[in-house]
Amino acid sequence: MSFSREKRESIKRELVEMLNNDDADFDKKLMDKYEITITSIRRYLKDLSDSHIIRQTRLSNCGYELIWHEYEYTYDLWDMNIEEHSVYSKVLAPLISNCSESANRIWPYVFVEIMNNSIEHSNGTKIIVKIRKSYLYTDVIIADNGLGIFQRIIDYVKKENNIDIGIDDIIMELHKGKLTIAKFFHSGEGIFFVSKMLDYFAICSDNHVFFSGDTEDENLREYLKDYAAKISGCGTTVWMELSNFTERKMQDVFDAFSTAENGFAKTIIPIYDICSGGYPVARSLARRLTFRMEEFSEVTLDFAGVPMIGQGFAHEVFVVFKNKYPQTNLIVANANPDVSKMILHVTNTKYSS
Repeated sequence: MSFSREKRESIKRELVEMLNNDDADFDKKLMDKYEITITSIRRYLKDLSDSHIIRQTRLSNCGYELIWHEYEYTYDLWDMNIEEHSVYSKVLAPLISNCSESANRIWPYVFVEIMNNSIEHSNGTKIIVKIRKSYLYTDVIIADNGLGIFQRIIDYVKKENNIDIGIDDIIMELHKGKLTIAKFFHSGEGIFFVSKMLDYFAICSDNHVFFSGDTEDENLREYLKDYAAKISGCGTTVWMELSNFTERKMQDVFDAFSTAENGFAKTIIPIYDICSGGYPVARSLARRLTFRMEEFSEVTLDFAGVPMIGQGFAHEVFVVFKNKYPQTNLIVANANPDVSKMILHVTNTKYSS
């Protein structure tokens, strides 16, 4: 059977994705799906090996692993001529020229935003830019040896607003967006939209991690902490990952969280992330969660991974906050039956506050 070039490229990509997921049955699955022979599979594997996309290894079940090409650059912050767009043009743009059109639109937006934060606000002496690229993905790490972004926000808010906040509060506000209490934070929109443009995004600082992505586990969180400590010692490390084949449109991301009347007016809050892997019980956590939520016309509360919620937490969010700010539409997403049952219970029950 003869496939078109486009079809062969599609099979090759699917094969690489299976190898990246360490699927030991990749050959059988592809043979059944596309009705091709083992000889064809071996030919694909040879082409991928000759192109330095994969290599054989004894450390995986499938016998192969992706090849990552790594590049690292160090910039002295005493050099007043560092410009984020120039760094992007020199070190990243040439490497992604063969990626999708969407990737070539997203990367300059996110890279320049994060690089600018490091140049202007880190108060450190150096910035490290590390790029890792495989056939499937491009990773970019931007690290500085300054004070650390979370501590800088804490100090700024204390000085300007005389408010004491903790790192957990900052991480929660980053998930919401619009962190306007810290003016240097680019009106609270920059990092929020950067995190939504990418497949995975993380900020590591002060042994804490702000994470945004499709999946996360504690092993990944600890890996990011360890890696941040190794690459910068202290300060802030930002990790970004995007598929080289992404079809995500920047305007679709902006539109998902914006309205024609009010601009940035919608947000999504991952409840699992703000309750540190447990489940939300206390009213105090609910009050932290609902702080500033009235600034949005629509808030999606994503309960993915949350096994249950406490009565006090649910009442504070879905009764107290909702009664006070009825103009904010609360949308519940990915709630299991126990979570849904508790929300229904508090909204159908009269309480004395």
